[in-house]
Amino acid sequence: MTNNNIWLIDHKATLSEFSPMNMDGSTWILGICVLNAGNEKDAMARFQSFVDKEDMELIEVYEIVPYKDKDFTDGSRRSEQVNFAAAKVNKAGEVCYVYARTSEAIDAMSEGAGDE
Repeated sequence: MTNNNIWLIDHKATLSEFSPMNMDGSTWILGICVLNAGNEKDAMARFQSFVDKEDMELIEVYEIVPYKDKDFTDGSRRSEQVNFAAAKVNKAGEVCYVYARTSEAIDAMSEGAGDE
């Protein structure tokens, strides 16, 4: 596989109570799905299959972009995770989920920020 076939899908999705992605009782998750596909339409179809399998429901896609550079950086802390996942996808073709932030984790961070 080549990097031209790797897609990054930044999104928000609901989590069911029984979703394997739901480890803290959250109702939703923000994350980036990294997967391989021939084009954007195929990437979205493969992503939807992943979402269905993980007992999630898509709320919104913020961005879907092809991964083009092994040294991807967008100025955030997520760049290292994206690069690692893209290398894994490029090698094995599996779907990777990175930079996950759940509703419960975000709420806990917000409450902690108010304690200062």
